[in-house]
Amino acid sequence: MKQFSLLFLCLILFGGCGQSAQINQETEAAAGHQIKVGSVGFHVAYKIPNDSTARMEAFLQTHEKFMRETHHLDGDVEPLILTYAIFKAPELNNPLDPNSGETGNTLYGITEIYNGPEGAMAHMKLGQEREAMFAELVSLTNQYCVSGILGAPVIRAMQD
Repeated sequence: MKQFSLLFLCLILFGGCGQSAQINQETEAAAGHQIKVGSVGFHVAYKIPNDSTARMEAFLQTHEKFMRETHHLDGDVEPLILTYAIFKAPELNNPLDPNSGETGNTLYGITEIYNGPEGAMAHMKLGQEREAMFAELVSLTNQYCVSGILGAPVIRAMQD
């Protein structure tokens, strides 16, 4: 089951259609594409020892470049991305107490949301073509992934 989930995660994280995208909120708002109930997305969380974060940072730099080169904010060409965000924070001993001290790990979250399943599928299909990046994703996920919500529909949003 872990291998299936990992493959699905990898397919989702990478894909594209070869068009350059300018990622900014003004373009997104002008196009009328917004996150709404029924949009499709995922969030994957990683816990990485502080002495190993350089590897994740290198991967994220490559991944961001890929996203900017291949994803769209407007038009009808998939993948049409509504949200692409990377989160990073030290892991705290008590996540509700910022004074509790750090564990020595760094938490990362990758979030992507697409207009619908077609965008997620386009992302998955073409992602496998970036073999080195895909292999690194599989390796990082096998070693450090702590949770993933994969290809799930948005069930609550500011837009209906």
